[in-house]
Amino acid sequence: MNLRLLPALIVLLFAFSLSAACTGSGDPAGPSPQETATITETPAPTTTTVSLTPGPTETVPPGKEIEFEVMEGLTPTITDDLRIVFVGGKGQDFVKSIDVRVTKSTGEVVDETMQPIRGDELIIQNAKGENRVEISVTLVTGGPYKIIDRIVAVS
Repeated sequence: MNLRLLPALIVLLFAFSLSAACTGSGDPAGPSPQETATITETPAPTTTTVSLTPGPTETVPPGKEIEFEVMEGLTPTITDDLRIVFVGGKGQDFVKSIDVRVTKSTGEVVDETMQPIRGDELIIQNAKGENRVEISVTLVTGGPYKIIDRIVAVS
């Protein structure tokens, strides 16, 4: 009984393979030799909006807390500097990288990287006014975590 179904199955598969062939209108695909395709690219305008509004921050896992000091420079009456110092903390040995972004009141954005060494400091010059300070750390166990996002005034 199985041998009687085998020829019918072969004929059915053959019919399906013939009907699966590509059927088209007969026109060649793509542009004809007389036609040339013209592509013009217009670059999209890149407008980056800066915001002085702080956003949400994230908490590092327990036991991996990290501290920074963010303040006016050492001589605030002479210079308009912003000073950021890595203080350390329980999680200082887990820090892989520290990324700092300062958006000045003028709209200028300064991106810097700090070393995960206790006492490492970063001085942002000409930061008079209200500045948005964002500090993100990447831990060896994962990350990144935005741990600081606040306004710091330099008078």
